[in-house]
Amino acid sequence: MFRTWVHPITPDNPKHRDKLSGMDTLVSTTQALGLTSTLILSGINFGASLLTLPILYTRDPSISTPIFHELYTRGAVSLVPLGIFSAACSALTAYLVPSQRQLWATAAVATASQTPWTLLVMKGTNDRLNGIAGDKVEQQKVDKEEVVGLLKSWTWMNVGRGLLALGGGMAGLWAVMEHNI
Repeated sequence: MFRTWVHPITPDNPKHRDKLSGMDTLVSTTQALGLTSTLILSGINFGASLLTLPILYTRDPSISTPIFHELYTRGAVSLVPLGIFSAACSALTAYLVPSQRQLWATAAVATASQTPWTLLVMKGTNDRLNGIAGDKVEQQKVDKEEVVGLLKSWTWMNVGRGLLALGGGMAGLWAVMEHNI
């Protein structure tokens, strides 16, 4: 029988210094990527809600809904993977840094919760706006006020989604600041 002894990695052991250096690099990388990607994600959400969508309120549904559909499609293709990547980086950091586990886990959960938020809170509005965008007849007969109401609702639901990512970013930032103080 072979018995394996596991010794903790300690900074005072010269054989362990390279392992610690590699671990520091991995932790720093996952912290930086998790933190910056979630803050970028929140900024994109806020930008779409506060800068782009209000421009569509004054446009005819035949113009505003196809533009919304394009914004929605581009967001689904790029922001969903960014959110998953960000949450994964934060979750890995939580695993690697036990002393900061709660903050990084909070960052991961807050960022990852954007997807359920979208499915549970925003789906009906998304489906209606995209349905109008894909039907030329519906674009002509739909009441403009209904479309403006849907766009305004989406705007504030998307701000809520951005706040989830911002909350994740703030939890990660808090963890980094707490470690460096």
